[in-house]
Amino acid sequence: MDELIVGVNLFAICLALAALEVQVEGPHGWAASLPTWKFDRPWLRRLTNGKPITGYHVCINLVILGFLHYPLVMSQWTFVGELRILSQYLMVAVWWDFLWFILNPHFGIRRFKSKHIWWHKRWILGVPMDYPMGTISSAALWFYADWAQPGPGTSILSWAKLLGIVVGLTALTALFIELTGRHKTDRPLPPGETPA
Repeated sequence: MDELIVGVNLFAICLALAALEVQVEGPHGWAASLPTWKFDRPWLRRLTNGKPITGYHVCINLVILGFLHYPLVMSQWTFVGELRILSQYLMVAVWWDFLWFILNPHFGIRRFKSKHIWWHKRWILGVPMDYPMGTISSAALWFYADWAQPGPGTSILSWAKLLGIVVGLTALTALFIELTGRHKTDRPLPPGETPA
């Protein structure tokens, strides 16, 4: 596996999804103003870090999983291949979400704080709990794939390289947006929000 090509491709998926969602949701994260169904129960919010399930998010995640599975469907399904795809999906989910904040002119890095983001209820070390949990789960699936298929092949080092590429390109994107002043401080804030 050429980690550089795969890593750049995963980042491109994250960037395209984040840009699409910024266009769809605007300043109203987690489909707050979209005409989509929402399933919301107290027990569910404990499982989803305080977020309701929306039809929009179910559909877009199924599309992503479908596209990520395409190479596996075209070759031959294997358990190890499935673990790798799910690992990459979890990596995409974390960085696509973070890029949404970076690209969204109503947020940006400066407004990436719990007081501005109602749908991420639990935070740790300045990031939503979903991020470390998704990253740990992604690494665990990749590690399990290595354990399930011992011998030569990909390793946890390959996963770390993929993550490093996605993180590095995300950092460059954030730096570019900050340096070019793409986030205007005079943009209207979402309803109920206060300035940082």
